[in-house]
Amino acid sequence: MKINGVNRPYVDVPAAAKPAAQRRTAGPATKVAVSPEAKQLAEARSPAVSDAAKVSRLAKAIARGDFMVDAEKLAERLISEEL
Repeated sequence: MKINGVNRPYVDVPAAAKPAAQRRTAGPATKVAVSPEAKQLAEARSPAVSDAAKVSRLAKAIARGDFMVDAEKLAERLISEEL
């Protein structure tokens, strides 16, 4: 590793030698309250997939490398979504 113009070897520090703040492991989950307004916003912004066949067709086209993005159409949709 090069630090300040000096080449120094990388040294791995054992977990026991690290400060307690750096040794944290997964503990109890922190509880978070989500407001009803935030839930509504998340639902409104989530895409509704109603055509599984179309999704499958698009996934196959992407995998084959045949999917082409129409930048103008994409830009128009993004602009109309923000209005």
